[in-house]
Amino acid sequence: MRTLRRYLFLQIAAASGLVLLVFLGLLFILDAINELSNSNASATSFAHTLLLVSLQMPSRAYLILPIAALTGTVYVLASLAASSEFTVMRMSGLSPLRALQQLLGMGLLFSVLIFSLGEFAVPLAERASATLQAKSEGGQFGGTSLSSGLWLRNRQSGQDDQMINIRSVSASGELHDVHIYVLDGATQLVQTIDAASAVYQNSGTWLLRQVTSIRLPGQAGQTIQIKQLADLPWQTSVSPSVLNVLLLSPDHMSVVDLWRYVNHLRANGQAVQRDEIALWRKLLYPFSAVVMMLLALPFAYLHARSGQISWKVFGGIMLGISFILMNTLTSRLGLLASWPTWLAAALPYMLYGSAALGYFLWRVQYR
Repeated sequence: MRTLRRYLFLQIAAASGLVLLVFLGLLFILDAINELSNSNASATSFAHTLLLVSLQMPSRAYLILPIAALTGTVYVLASLAASSEFTVMRMSGLSPLRALQQLLGMGLLFSVLIFSLGEFAVPLAERASATLQAKSEGGQFGGTSLSSGLWLRNRQSGQDDQMINIRSVSASGELHDVHIYVLDGATQLVQTIDAASAVYQNSGTWLLRQVTSIRLPGQAGQTIQIKQLADLPWQTSVSPSVLNVLLLSPDHMSVVDLWRYVNHLRANGQAVQRDEIALWRKLLYPFSAVVMMLLALPFAYLHARSGQISWKVFGGIMLGISFILMNTLTSRLGLLASWPTWLAAALPYMLYGSAALGYFLWRVQYR
């Protein structure tokens, strides 16, 4: 049985790896063409574009690996069934239960690989990509894809509420073009603080430079107070580590960073349902490989000739894509219908996993 397990593992790993390389190669070419069409046609920009596209490949592999595992497994099992090798394996003692155990074990190995990509490789590659883009754009990170910059909320006990807008962050962590809007308990604007830059000191203190402070009158008869300051200490809960998290989209954060981000939003009284769903999706996504193995296993018990292998592989690809689409759909529906966050993230896994397992048991028992 150990020899059989090794044989199945090598066959599935080789086929899945080949499918993954093909998908990544196609995406690399498409991304490179798209990036080159938006950049200058110089030798420097060409090399720069290829490096940027290469740094996107870990996130691509993270998303594609479950589908590649499903496609490779379906191909291997369908080929074994078409050549009667799987029949020989069954006669040699490979019961349906053992086959299920073997594939679930392989699915867990794929899950470890997916988790490692999402937790380590993807955040590092995205930060490296952001740094590379910052250097090419004069050393400035765009805090977000929106032209309005990065918006934050800072709420501390005993102090007024603050809405913060940061237009850009340098590669060294220095903030540029900072705007702070101070609100009182009645959510009325009482003060605006504009700074050309800000540097982190320690213990939650930033040093604002070239500051313009405008305090609005709170009562009739008071005048607007305008101050020009060379620098001004600014106490806030927004630390460089929080900014590092916010510069990445939730899909590219690690589980720890996303958990920190959710806690930051909750501490400032902001809506967290969307990001909690993203956190649950991040936690559950590695187990999509196990679901893919459950979907692939019935293909070994569909007796067909070798000419129908391509249709089985196509069906496996469609199943994988439908699972990804369902995963996105239930997240959106859960956000709209205010479902429990864990349910919105776990529903596709429960539906596809139970359906695949039920069909497999029915196929083995009655067919």
